[in-house]
Amino acid sequence: MNLDHIALIVSDMETSRDFYVRFLGLSVKREFELSEEESQTLFQVASPAKAVQLLMEGGMVELFEFRKGIDLKTGPSPLTNGLFHYAIQLGRPIETFIAQAREENIPVFSIVRGGKTIYFIQDPDGVFIEVKE
Repeated sequence: MNLDHIALIVSDMETSRDFYVRFLGLSVKREFELSEEESQTLFQVASPAKAVQLLMEGGMVELFEFRKGIDLKTGPSPLTNGLFHYAIQLGRPIETFIAQAREENIPVFSIVRGGKTIYFIQDPDGVFIEVKE
């Protein structure tokens, strides 16, 4: 079994798309729209949605932005069930990546466990992304 993709609801498609494409290096597979009926069925939200599928090695990230002014809570919370973070493997030195994230004012968090530093960044909506070399 493999994880095929993750889907994220974003508050601003252009900001999130820029983060995932320009900063993380994902590529656009396709863009599409969901009707209000499709969004209601998939998300239980009565709003059309704009969607972008972004490819990364071994998987995909889907971004969804609702068209109507839906009041969404942003960022993960440890007190609710659901996605808290996901991890990506860079395939390049992590120090350079973390330095670039800091230069671009992307939130960076780290802990040391077993003598090794574990890094997390946050996307524009506050989703935590664990970063592995």
